[in-house]
Amino acid sequence: MHMEFSSNLSKRMKTGKLLLALLATTAIQISPSFVQASHAQQANITYAIPAGSLGAVISSFGDSSNLQILYPADLVRGKRSAGLHGSMSKQEALSRLLAGTGLSYNFTSANTVTITDRVAAATSNVSSADGSIMLETITVSGALNNADKPYQTSGSSSYISAEQIQIVPPSSTGDILRNAPGVFSSGNRTGQALDVNIRGLQGMNRIATLVDGAQQSSSAYRGYKGMSSRTFVDPEFIGGIDIQKGPPSGAQGSGSMGGVVNMRTLNADDIIMDGKSYGVKIKGGFSGNSAKPREYFSPPETEAPRFGGNDWLNGNSNIGSIALATKQDNYELVGAFAYRRNGNYFAGKHGEREVKRYSFGGKYNWGPMSAYRPGSEIFNTSQDTKSLLLKGKFNFDHDQTVELGYIRYDSKYGEEYGDMNNPVAIGGWPPYQANLSRTKSDMYTAKYTWNPEENDLINFQTNVWHTRLNDNWAAIEILTGVPGDTKTDTTGVEVTNASHIDSDFGLFDLNYGATYSHEKTVQNPGTNIGMEGSRAVGAVFANADYKPVDWLTLSAGLRYQAYETRDNSENSTIKGLDGSRLTPRLGVTVEPLDGFQIFGNYAQGWRPPSIRETLFNMPGLIEPNPLLKPERSKNYEIGINYLNDNLLLDDDKLRLKLSYFDNSYDDYIVRTYGNRAGLPYPYRVYANIDGAKFKGFEISASYDAGMFFADANFNRYTNVKYCYAAKAGQNAECNDGTPPDDYQAIYVPPVYSGSLTIGARFLEETLTVGGRVNFVGDRALKRSGVGMVESEWRSYQVYDTFASYKLNENFSFNASIENVFDLYYLDAMSEALTPSPGRTFRISATARF
Repeated sequence: MHMEFSSNLSKRMKTGKLLLALLATTAIQISPSFVQASHAQQANITYAIPAGSLGAVISSFGDSSNLQILYPADLVRGKRSAGLHGSMSKQEALSRLLAGTGLSYNFTSANTVTITDRVAAATSNVSSADGSIMLETITVSGALNNADKPYQTSGSSSYISAEQIQIVPPSSTGDILRNAPGVFSSGNRTGQALDVNIRGLQGMNRIATLVDGAQQSSSAYRGYKGMSSRTFVDPEFIGGIDIQKGPPSGAQGSGSMGGVVNMRTLNADDIIMDGKSYGVKIKGGFSGNSAKPREYFSPPETEAPRFGGNDWLNGNSNIGSIALATKQDNYELVGAFAYRRNGNYFAGKHGEREVKRYSFGGKYNWGPMSAYRPGSEIFNTSQDTKSLLLKGKFNFDHDQTVELGYIRYDSKYGEEYGDMNNPVAIGGWPPYQANLSRTKSDMYTAKYTWNPEENDLINFQTNVWHTRLNDNWAAIEILTGVPGDTKTDTTGVEVTNASHIDSDFGLFDLNYGATYSHEKTVQNPGTNIGMEGSRAVGAVFANADYKPVDWLTLSAGLRYQAYETRDNSENSTIKGLDGSRLTPRLGVTVEPLDGFQIFGNYAQGWRPPSIRETLFNMPGLIEPNPLLKPERSKNYEIGINYLNDNLLLDDDKLRLKLSYFDNSYDDYIVRTYGNRAGLPYPYRVYANIDGAKFKGFEISASYDAGMFFADANFNRYTNVKYCYAAKAGQNAECNDGTPPDDYQAIYVPPVYSGSLTIGARFLEETLTVGGRVNFVGDRALKRSGVGMVESEWRSYQVYDTFASYKLNENFSFNASIENVFDLYYLDAMSEALTPSPGRTFRISATARF
């Protein structure tokens, strides 16, 4: 069956391959003599870098030229530059930048440049026998700045740095996403998994959540709270998070249409100190607001939660990690181990407990937000996690690299079943301590890159990855009789190339490639409740950016995708589904001023049904739908980007991004009754409704003046609707309510959300102090229909404080207080009615050698 499966998908990919071949041939024919004319550093690049401090201009030049530039920080301090404009080689650009500064440059490799003082180089540096110069200790600058990329990208994207994640260390894994507007982790306090929601889309592969480019995810049945998508990663290993919103344009994210979240793990530069080739980073810390969980007891038996545990530091929560790395001329290696343990946390003591919630009678009435009382122990929030990271990067001839990686994740943790801790007044049980869940995953990645400096037509990459995830949810079998074992194996391969062409007609940047992934999932083998099947998704894509003049960029792309799902179980009622689609994208970017962009984009997306939507089977309750169709989307967006250095003070930096989005989704998949979907079934199925709509705007901003810094983000929905017919055969209407009998109310985000971080640096920037506020509004859309108890939260503002002190270059200390005012609140997008942590103190120390 598998051979036939792969063969059928290959046939569906032929149309897309023709598209890819046509574009690749066109790229070569545009400039047949280009390869002969391009060599070493002499290929021309068009620059548009505004005037500013010399350090800032060099950094922008490094970004534009894909160069790593090395120099002592004192070398450029106080120096100014007129900027860089026009088309020229990298050598000519460097000569212009350094003219009149007394500085000189030297290419030490194809992609690395060192800058030195001419006089100092002649008098204090030592020449070796081969004539090369032995340089003093230098500082890395001008490398690609990931934090600035969203403000240089014509579309919605966000970047979260490791520093932003650790400024107030996360209590739950989903806290790592707090600095991205319009992005949440649903069910953040329910276990340790990530279930990412971007602009109202969530679950069932709508959002591609990746670790080092590899998909590692499963899904779990959550009763009336829907299906939970689950990705696991240790925050200690994250070096940065790239978030793309909307349908994917490149290799990553095939089969999704809401966005791509890619979490990069630590590399050598995150560990090794400047000027060294070896490095060790050791971190240890502990916090309060934690109590060791007691033994499991089964509802409706009760054991009263403990109270008053969120005062100061009690040592029941601790983390520790060690990372080692080396970076040599031809290779770099990284090894890291992290351990994280905490007990059940305690809720805040202050704040309103009552909330207006939907009742089974079709009305909204006031009732308790959760069965947990303010200040009480929150059962099933403990964890005991161990993680291992191994990575290696090997360079060949300066233009070819091979990267290999392995990540092991092993966690035993508490996990709430959303239907069971509802207030007794609305049909729930009192809080209970359940058995702990267990998740193990192994992830393997391999990446090959070929980027010859002398040929701008070739920037070739091949990524291959495999993940194996064993996910056991212990509580659900005892409570519902449904086993909680899920095993998922996912394998993927991506082949891409990027070409830069400088022609007489303007600049062309092409990106094209092909991807394929195969997912195999087995849940509850040997039973008639669950699923056993596979899903394959393949795609070929081609994107082109055309810059006829410096201030205008025109973009276009095509993506052809195909999929197949297959039922591999013995009691199969549906063999599977298949389909394919071609989706376009268009964009325009205008740059009237240096550092200022105005952009507009249109993109179509496509998401085939997941394995669970296609095959999940609970006889008489939920059964497969042979008529299920893929979802389709149309995404419109307009916005501006603004970057400016030296705006008010020397070396300050202002970054600003504003965007408005209008996203509509056709054939949107929901859970409903078969007869409501036009099927002769009395039980529930996954079926297509007419659609859903999400409109709104987002703001991201940052300002850093050295001594003072601030970061802010804000999201606001202006319109959220679902379009469906009340009965089969009727015309669909767009309503201010979620479809009846469905989980969509769980996926509806707050009408507004955001955060503001403000800090200051003192004592020559060795001491940093600051604070953060996260603010969230009510759910953007009420629910309609019956059949579930909703997680409802009150709008809230949560305040945190933080401080760090760098004793010397080897030792630093960090302290933070989460939820300073000890607020009792329920996280937005909560799946279970699980209050969030109350006041939590944390202290950690880091040593680097």
